[in-house]
Order: sequence, then C-alpha cells, then structure tokens
Amino acid sequence: MTTKTGLVLPAVFILAAALGAQATKKYDIKSGIVTYESVMKMSGMEIKDKVVVYFDDYGMKECKDTYDGDRLKESFFSDGKDLYLVQHATKKAFNRGTASRGTELRVEWSEFGTEKDRKSGKYKKLPAMTVAGKKCDVYEYNDGKGTLTKYGGWSKILLYMDMQMQGMETIQQAVKVEENAGVPSDKFKVPAGYKLE
Repeated sequence: MTTKTGLVLPAVFILAAALGAQATKKYDIKSGIVTYESVMKMSGMEIKDKVVVYFDDYGMKECKDTYDGDRLKESFFSDGKDLYLVQHATKKAFNRGTASRGTELRVEWSEFGTEKDRKSGKYKKLPAMTVAGKKCDVYEYNDGKGTLTKYGGWSKILLYMDMQMQGMETIQQAVKVEENAGVPSDKFKVPAGYKLE
C-alpha cells in the first residue's frame, strides 16, 4: 500500500504542475509585439486603424493599443490579474474586472465552441495560410445566420481575423511580428497621472 501511495503522489504532483503550466501559458512564446492593420468596411466606407498588441509571460500579461492615425487612442490591458481600459485623450482608466488570461483571443482548435459545435460543422479547419511571414492554422466559424468569421493563428497568437456580419466586414491582419521582444513593464500599468475609475 505504501509503495502505491509513494508512486501515486509524485504522479499527482507532476500532473498538477503540468495543468498549472498549461493554465498560465496562453501562447507558445514568452513575449512579443504584433502590429496589425485593421480595416472595417460598411456601406461603401472603409475605416482603417493601426493596432499593436504587446504580450509577456506567455500572454498572461497583454496590452492592445489602438491608434487613430499616429495618435494613441486607447489601450486595453491585463496586468496578469485585472483588465483595464485606458482612454488617452481624457487620461482616464477603468478597471474591467478580473483577467482570466490576457486580452486577445487564443487560436487553438479545442477552444472554438463546444465539441458539439465543432462536430456539427459550425467550426471548420481550413488550409494553412501565411500572414506576416508566419504559417498560420486557420479556422472558420459559420453560425448559419449570416455571421462568418475566419481566424488565423501562429503559436496560438491571432494574426488574422476576417469577420463578416450584416453587411459589415472587419479584417484585422498582422503586418509585423516581433518574437521574444523586450516588452516594457509600463505597458501593463495605468500611466502616471491618469485617473482610475
């Protein structure tokens, strides 16, 4: 009995450590900076934005900066514990609650819908595509009611998304990927002098 217990306990600890590592590792690389071009098309109009996503600690800390031209408009970040929205024009920040992991979507087949959804064909695996020099796994979601979304991910990081619904299409595509980049810790903090509400 003691021998069995002696073998089971180490196995339990190894499994717990593996599950713990999995829960805190959103992406396959520790840090990075991804620059995207985002285009929204609606009623013959096009609205373009630049988006830059910074991440560290395998995506547990993440910051999405949205620009209006060259002006930083808004930041949405996770410090590993909480989510914050920062509006730079008004110098205000808002706590948006607990962060389960980062701010961006993790691109992995097992995380799209339920197993039933995947088996029904609502979610499909598509041929790989290259985005910003990276070979991406591609998945598609079709609700059968007019919403069609295609996701492309490399190392579980979203590099491409094309969302079509009700006469509107939004495409966000990475144009530059910096792997294992040094990301300033300030990216995951409310800037000094900003009012936290």
